[in-house]
Amino acid sequence: MSDRSHMVESLTLEAAQTLADTALDVALEKSLKIHVTVVDAAGHVLVYQRMIGAPFPAREFSEKKAYTAVSFKKPTAGWKGRLNDNPHLAAGLSQHPKVAMIGGGAPVLYDGACIGAIGIAGGLEGDDIEVVTETLKRAGYEV
Repeated sequence: MSDRSHMVESLTLEAAQTLADTALDVALEKSLKIHVTVVDAAGHVLVYQRMIGAPFPAREFSEKKAYTAVSFKKPTAGWKGRLNDNPHLAAGLSQHPKVAMIGGGAPVLYDGACIGAIGIAGGLEGDDIEVVTETLKRAGYEV
């Protein structure tokens, strides 16, 4: 390996589809209607799915949550606590068109590496967090 490049592990399309399908199953069990977006390690969308009846604006939020989670390698639910003490950071991040500081996004971790992320939107914030957490557990990823 050269000192001028590095290898990045990433989700496969099949693994991303499994995550999305699992999220839809979890949402159905909870009687929720959601959008789910799964991105690779670089933040590019691999899979997007919408349940009939999910609120239309939530589509963009599912993608933003996934992008934010993979970019910072942290669940989006943690932003609330971090931003309370730093209004300048909150103002700056809120200006970014692809960032969402709302719970429901989480990195997909495998052997300690962030290989992608999943974003759930359509329910209340707590519902979205529950769906993403349960999805990762069922799919066998670190939570």
